[in-house]
Amino acid sequence: MQEQIRAVGKIFIGFGIFGAVASAGIVAAFGGPSGLLAFDADAKHNDLTTIPLERLIAAAYIAFSLAMSIPLVVVGRGILRWQLWAHTGGILTAAATVLLFPFGTAIGIYALWVMLLPETEPLFVNPPESRKNAPVRSL
Repeated sequence: MQEQIRAVGKIFIGFGIFGAVASAGIVAAFGGPSGLLAFDADAKHNDLTTIPLERLIAAAYIAFSLAMSIPLVVVGRGILRWQLWAHTGGILTAAATVLLFPFGTAIGIYALWVMLLPETEPLFVNPPESRKNAPVRSL
């Protein structure tokens, strides 16, 4: 059980870093936020209704992915350090990560399954002695 919990922490950190880098790269590839939300060239007027719908959806997805990156890394680190708050944070973060289809959905379902098992909470209340003060190694 301890290894599955630690796996969730590592996956959260990795997915958070990947999400931030990938989202920033996509925004840069479009030429920044103004390029991503560019108006339709054939439109006679420039307002929100002339931005193509797929670009608006992509911008919302990228913004949510960037916003989720920080909590994923912070909660993942707390899980690896057996912090009590990280148990609740892991459940909440996993529930929000389910919205990041397709990889976030799989990660969120797995993390919810692990974090909601009855054996999980006692491990955060009384952390394993061998792991309580151990330094956290990076991925």
